[in-house]
Amino acid sequence: MSDLLIRIAHFSDTHISSFGNFLEKYFDKTADAINRLDPAPDIVIHSGDLTDNGVLEDYEFAIEKLKSINGRLVLAPGNHDERNYGQELFKEMLGNLDREEHIGRLAVYIMNSPEPDRDEGRLGRRRQAFLEEKLSQLPKDIIKVIVFHHHLVPIPYAGRETNVLEDAGDILETVLRNSVSFVFMGHRHVSRVLRINQSILINAATTSSIRTRGRLGHSFNIVDIYSDNRINVIEYNTSLDKTFLKESFDMTQIV
Repeated sequence: MSDLLIRIAHFSDTHISSFGNFLEKYFDKTADAINRLDPAPDIVIHSGDLTDNGVLEDYEFAIEKLKSINGRLVLAPGNHDERNYGQELFKEMLGNLDREEHIGRLAVYIMNSPEPDRDEGRLGRRRQAFLEEKLSQLPKDIIKVIVFHHHLVPIPYAGRETNVLEDAGDILETVLRNSVSFVFMGHRHVSRVLRINQSILINAATTSSIRTRGRLGHSFNIVDIYSDNRINVIEYNTSLDKTFLKESFDMTQIV
């Protein structure tokens, strides 16, 4: 029987606020479910829109709520986080908007895709060049992970497409050329898993916003990597209190 080597928990679009769009009970259910995972995640990834308005009150409330989640937590900024000059509060209270983390065999690159006070996103040439340089230097046994808020490809059930990354084609080429194992994203409030070549693109639904899609509800993702090179992507739907196997991959080329 194969052993579980790495576990990643992935949630997004919490939209924490005291001003009407935040459903606190679903955040609390998510935090409890993540904390009860056995074994515990090696890393917990949040792919943006931690807050709803980017204002100080939202960030202070969000910091308190994040304390309820155990483990190594990394957060990417979302477009809502950068409203109302919120990008400065993110840097002050949570760390740099762009950063690099190494956790065991994972090399994680958190990229700032939003632009202040806009819904649209882009990484730009500077971040693309940074990723090209860093990814090309990694040893072969390292699992490459990129996290940003905006999605690389259109998401089903998310309505009319308007906010895919402005430079999505260039960034997707960087991802594929460097055999990035995982790209974690959010933004459209719909869970989706898509494999392109050796790369797995994973979107999370909203964790706790009132703005769900149809009856899809609230959820977060669990990514399990096993010693036999199998990868399971599981959706934990907190609205239904059920788990669903989204996809299973044989990823010998990655790990």
